[in-house]
This record gives sequence, structure tokens and C-alpha cells, in this order.
Amino acid sequence: MTLRRLDMKFGALPLHSRFLTDRTGRLPLRALADIRDLLRLFNRKFPQSLFSVFFTGAVQGGTISEYTFWLANRARFSSLEAVEGENFDLLLGIDTHARAAALVIGYGLENYVTERDLQRALAKSASAFYAGDYVRGIRSCVEFMTNRMRDLVKAIEDKSPSSSPLPISAGEY
Repeated sequence: MTLRRLDMKFGALPLHSRFLTDRTGRLPLRALADIRDLLRLFNRKFPQSLFSVFFTGAVQGGTISEYTFWLANRARFSSLEAVEGENFDLLLGIDTHARAAALVIGYGLENYVTERDLQRALAKSASAFYAGDYVRGIRSCVEFMTNRMRDLVKAIEDKSPSSSPLPISAGEY
């Protein structure tokens, strides 16, 4: 899978917002506001990272995993021009038609957040997503990743109190 092939497969980038994009129109306004508030809180806790959520009704010609990977690499959800090892963002893609989700991290997090961490975050959300309770599912995923990132920062700070090799720090709690 290459980005060039995914560009040909998915075409033009869809319009999207910084924290939350609901291309399905399934979320009521109150839910949109609640999710945005949750994602802003994550961003305050980890100022170098941006957690975004993208809803789509169906991924044409591919999977939500491919689509989310492509979006994370092509769309600019963050206002920062962070690329490659400087990208500490997270993107949760949700395909409501296929009832599937994918969580992708920026390359800067790959040395710290494991594939197992991502799978566990999605597993925490699975029953809520399956039931159509997207707000609860997103909340479960974000809370899991918040706790995981907090643990990572703490472990690194405990190892080396004078300087942290993880370029992510804990902000407000």
C-alpha cells in the first residue's frame, strides 16, 4: 500500500474539520459539541498532539483502515505543519456503513504507541460502535489513549527527570 495508490483509489480529499468531521450527518449537534470538547481536552493535555475523528458513510473501493491511513497522511487536521517524525497526531476513522473503525497515529508516536495499544483502544470502543453509540465509543477510545499517553510520559519522565526523549509532554490535567 502506497500513498500514491491510495491517492488514485480515493481521489480528492474530502472537506474536513480540525477535531471532528461527520460526513454522515448521524450525530446530533449536542453530540458534536461533546465530542469536540473531549478532543480539545485531549489537545490541552498533550499540546503537541491532535486527536481527530472522521466519520464516513461508506469507503468506496477500500477499507476504513486504508482510508484513515490515507487521510492521516494527506489531509491536514492539525494547524501545524508537522510531518514524518514530527507528527504526533491521532486520527480515528469510523465507517458507519461497514460498522468498522481504524485508529492511526503520526510517525512521531510510532516508537511509543504500539499496534497493540491501538487495537486495545478500538476494542474498548467496539461494543459502543456496534450499538451505534458513537459518542460513548469515541469517549472510550480517547480515554484509553489519554491514559496510555499519560503513562508513557510518566514512565519517560521517571527514567530521566532532567530531559524527556519523548517530545510530548503532559499539559493540563
